[in-house]
Parts: sequence; C-alpha cells; structure tokens
Amino acid sequence: MNSRSSFVLALGFGSLILLIAVLGVGAIRRAGTIYDEMQSAQDAYLRSETFRRGIVNDMYLADILVRDYLLDPTPDSAPSHRLELMGKRDSLQKRLDQFKASMGDNVSPNLKSLQLEVEAYWESLDPIFEWTPREKAERTWVFLARKVIPRRQAVVSLAREMATLNNENLQKERLKIATSQEVLHRFLLETTGLVLLLGILVALLTTHRVVVLERKHDVQRKQIEESQNNLRRLSNRLVQAQEGERRALSRELHDEVGQMMTALGIELGNIEDLRGNSDVEAFQLRLEDAKRLNADAMRAIRDLAMGLRPSMLDDLGLEAALEWQGREFSRHTGVPATVRVEGALDGLSDSQRTCIYRVVQEALTNCARHAKASNVLVSVTAKGKEVAVVVQDDGVGFSSRSSMRGLGLLGIQERVSALEGKVKISSEPMRGTTIRVSLPSGVAA
Repeated sequence: MNSRSSFVLALGFGSLILLIAVLGVGAIRRAGTIYDEMQSAQDAYLRSETFRRGIVNDMYLADILVRDYLLDPTPDSAPSHRLELMGKRDSLQKRLDQFKASMGDNVSPNLKSLQLEVEAYWESLDPIFEWTPREKAERTWVFLARKVIPRRQAVVSLAREMATLNNENLQKERLKIATSQEVLHRFLLETTGLVLLLGILVALLTTHRVVVLERKHDVQRKQIEESQNNLRRLSNRLVQAQEGERRALSRELHDEVGQMMTALGIELGNIEDLRGNSDVEAFQLRLEDAKRLNADAMRAIRDLAMGLRPSMLDDLGLEAALEWQGREFSRHTGVPATVRVEGALDGLSDSQRTCIYRVVQEALTNCARHAKASNVLVSVTAKGKEVAVVVQDDGVGFSSRSSMRGLGLLGIQERVSALEGKVKISSEPMRGTTIRVSLPSGVAA
C-alpha cells in the first residue's frame, strides 16, 4: 500500500477514534454536570425544607413555653422561662442567619418578611416577663389571642409559602435537568450518527482501496506472466536465432568460402604444373584467377564478419556504422534510408553503442520484412544526459494491440530496459510506424 493510501486511512481511522473519544468525554462531562445540578437542586430543597420545618417547630415550642409561663402562677419561674425562650430565640435566629448565608444574593422577599415577623414575635413577648401574677391571670388569654397566636400564624403561613416556593423551585430545577438530559441525548445521537457515518465512509474507502489494489495486483500479475511468457519466447527465439546464424554461417563458409578455397587450391595446383612451362601467358592467366578467387574469399569472409558485428562500429564509431547500415538497407531493399546524427556520441559506452546499433538494425529488418515503406528516417540525437533514437517509416503500420507480439520489438525493449532506457512504439494502420528510444548517457558499460 502506498504512502498516500496509508495517510488517508490513518487520517480516517484517527478521526474516527478522535470522535469516539470526544463522544465519551463529552458524555461523561455532561452527565457529571447533570448529576451536579441534580445534587445541587436536592441539597437546596432539603436545606430549605429543613429550615422551614425547624422554624415551624421552634415557633410551636416557643408558644408552648409562653403558654406554660403565662399559666404558671408562681413569680419565681419567670427567669427560667425567659432563659428558655431566649435560648429558643437564639436557636431560631441562628437558623435564619445560616439559611440567609446559604442563599447568598438570592434572598427572597418572603425570607425578609419572615425575619421581620419573627423579630416582631419576640419583641411582643418582652412585656410579659414584667407582669405580676395578677396581670398574668388577667391578660393571658387576651395576649395569647391577640399577640402570640396571630404572630405565630403569620410566621407559619410564611413558612408554608416558602415551602410552596421551594417546591416550585424544585420543579424548575427538574425541568432544567430534563432539558440538560435532552441536550445530552441529542449530543449522543448526533455524535453517534457522525461516528457511524465516518465509520461507514472509512469502511467504504478501505474497501474501495483494497479492491483497487487487488485489481492492480491482478493486472501486474498478468503483466508479469505475460512478460515471463515473452521472455521464454524471446529466449527460444534467441536460441533459434543462434542456431540459424550458426547454420547460415556454416553454410556460407562451406558453400561459398569453402568452394572458393577449393577453387583457389586447384588454381595453385595448376600454377605449380606450369612452373616448368615456358608459356608465360597461361601462367599469368592462372595467377590472375588465383588472385580473383582470393579476393572473393576475403570479401565473403568480410561480409560474414560485418554481419556478426561491423568492425567500423569499433574502429570508426557509431555514426559511420549507422550510415553503413542505412546504405546496406537501401542497397538490398531499394527503399531510401536517411540517417541523421546530431550531437557528440563519443562519450557513449560500448554497451550503449551496441544497443543503439542493434535497435536500428532490428527496426530496419522489421521495416524490410513488414512495412512496405517508401522512405525510412533514422535519427540519433545526443542532448544533455540523454540519447534519443527515432526510426520512422511511412509503411502499412499495425494495430497497437499487436505491437507487443513481435519478438523483434520485444528484443528492442529488453535491450533498452537493460540500460535503464525507455521505448515508445506508435503505429496506426496505413500511417506508418515510429519507434522512439531514449537512453541515459550516464549508464556505465
């Protein structure tokens, strides 16, 4: 898998993991916030309810103490009853102060009214501790009916109103918590949907990439199999070509060179027979025939050597060898072949010169066999660190599908690939064929 696919998959899976982490952290934080809100609402409700009930209980206890004091006829009990009432007053005031402090800046008007009523209640009790037993007997019921009970009822009523407000506040907090839960549910649904969508996207991309890689693998496998088949065909062709060259070389040596050597031997024997003869003219004719046979044998041997590897490729260079090849092609086929060489080719290695020579030789051979061309152009250009070879004809051409079937073209590609070069073959029916080869000039021999 290439780096781009790895990066895309890593990005997709990383985003998926990040979203899952965000979902988990967000859910935990929101759940913690809801729990804190619930705990705060419950604590506030319990605190207010405890305060309210304590106020009511303290007020009822204070009424009982006041009643007991007023009904007690002995004057000695006043200090003890007053002390108990003052203790209850301090306890009630402490409750008010604590509740007020817990409310902070959110002190309600009912709490202020309750504070005033409680203070008025305790102030109304101050005169009774100065009464005589006779005054207690005369004023008790009136005082209880007009002062104590109404004040107590007022405080209890305010406490009940606070209970109502406390319940309303509790309902409001419950609604707020329900809203927070809805927000949490919506967040979970949206994030889960996004995670699922991204997961599906990553799965689709991964599946698509795997399918593409499998297809590329199949194509590459088929190409490798085709290359192996072509290499086997090329190897068989090379073996056949070697056997054919050996057969042709043996036939040429036996039929042509061997016959010439045999005729030369006969002529030398005839010359030897004429050694004691005074016929100078006959001797001279035999000698000329022997020279001619020797020249023909030398020419045949030179032609064989040039067919195997032209000596001028090593002696005179690539340009002269290509020009000779073009002339030989024109001489044998009658098709004009133009050879153009541009740039310096002296810096090429031996393997590169041989490759270019064989590429042009194979291209001209294919042209002679199949192209039915009227003109052939061979161009070799050395520019910078690259050598470009172009062989172009105006023959019948062939379809691109069959371009890889020719073992000659396959041999060209193998030669060029061995030197890290590139081959491009373009041809269309009835529009000729062009073979373009580029070789890096820096490849060592």
